[in-house]
Amino acid sequence: MTHTTEDALKAIIYDLEQRLEIALLSANQVWWEWDIPTGILKTHAVKDCILGYNLGKIRHHLDFWMDALPPEEREPVWESLQAHLRGETEMWVMEHQYRDPHGEYKWVLEAGRLISHNEDGSPLRMVGITQNIHEKKLQEQELKQANEQLAEALKFKDVVLATASHDVLNALTSAWTMTQLLKDRSEHQTEEFELIESSIAQSRKLISNIYEFSQSNLLELKSNEVDITAIIRDSQEFHAPLAKNKQLDLNVSTLARNHAFTDALALRRILDNLLGNAIKFTDSGYVAISDISNEQELIIEVKDSGCGIPEEQAHLLFAPFKKLHSSSEGSGLGMSICRDLANKLSGQISYAPNTPQGTIFKLTLPRTQPEKGQSSPLTQKASSPKTLQEVRQSDL
Repeated sequence: MTHTTEDALKAIIYDLEQRLEIALLSANQVWWEWDIPTGILKTHAVKDCILGYNLGKIRHHLDFWMDALPPEEREPVWESLQAHLRGETEMWVMEHQYRDPHGEYKWVLEAGRLISHNEDGSPLRMVGITQNIHEKKLQEQELKQANEQLAEALKFKDVVLATASHDVLNALTSAWTMTQLLKDRSEHQTEEFELIESSIAQSRKLISNIYEFSQSNLLELKSNEVDITAIIRDSQEFHAPLAKNKQLDLNVSTLARNHAFTDALALRRILDNLLGNAIKFTDSGYVAISDISNEQELIIEVKDSGCGIPEEQAHLLFAPFKKLHSSSEGSGLGMSICRDLANKLSGQISYAPNTPQGTIFKLTLPRTQPEKGQSSPLTQKASSPKTLQEVRQSDL
C-alpha cells in the first residue's frame, strides 16, 4: 500500500469518525465497547460523558458503571445483560438510571449487541450506545401526574354533578307532588296545572339523563344469563301506548329462544332509548325491533320510517349534548349514554339510513362470557361503583 493510498484511507476513516461523533452528540449519545473476559468497558464521546463524567479520570471497567446504578436496579440490569449474553435476546435494550458525579440519578436508554465469541463459544465482545433520556423521563412523569390529577378532577366533577342532579330531582319530585295536590283541590286553572306538570316532567327527564350520564363511569355492570326475547318484548310492550297514540305500527320479531350473558338492565336501557327515539321522530308508518342474532353475537336492530338523520349531521349522533333536531325536546344525552353502555358491555351501536326514509340502529354484543382469566368491562369496577338498578331507582 502506497503512502498516498494509506493517507486517503486515513482521511476517509477520520471523516467517518467525525460524522459519527457529530451524530452521537446531536442525539445526546455515546458509544461503548465491552471486553467481556477482562471487564474493560471503554466509552467513546466527542466531549465529556453525557452524564458529566470526565472520561480521562474515570475507571473504564464494567464495575464502575454497575456501582453507579441505583441499588435496586443492579440485579435487574445484570440479569438482563446475562440473558442477552446467553443468546435469549437479539439485542440488549433497557431503560435505567446512573448516578452522575453530583450524586443525582439520571435516566438513560442503553442498547447493545454481542458481536463476537471466544473459540470455546463464550462471549467475547459487546458494543452499544447510551442515550441520556432524563428530560424525556421527567416530562413523562409530569404528564402522568397531570393525567392522574385530571382523572381525579373528572371523578370529582362526576360526584358533584351526580349529587346536584339527585338533589334537583328530589326537588322536582316534591314540586310535582304539590302540583297534584293543588290540582285536585282546584276546580279551575286545569290547563295551567297541566302546563306546570308538563314542564316538571321535561325537567325531570333532562336532569335524569344528565345524572345517568354523570354516573356512566361509576357503574358496575353485572353479567348474567339473560332472556333476550323477554327483554325485547317487555320494551316493545312498554312503548306500545306511545306508538298507538301516534297511530304507528310497532312491529317486533324475536327468536323462539335466545339467551346471552350480559347486563339485563343496561340492555333494557339501550333498547328503551332506541325505541323511544324511533317513535318520537316517526310521524307515520312504522317502528320495528328485530332480533337477528347469530351463534357468535347478539344483534338487535331497531328500524323506523321517520324523518331520518341528515348526512352532514350523522357524525354528531353519539356526541353528548348534541341534538340533531333542534325542535325536539331532550338533553341530547340519550345516544351518548347508549353508546357508553354498549361499550361497557363489550359491544357497539351502529347507524345506517333506512331506505327510502328513516333510520336503522344495530346493537351488537358478545353472546358468551369472557374466557377465564380475560378481563371484561363487565367485571371491571370503578371507584364508588353503583349498579344500573341503583342509578335508575335514584331517578324516581
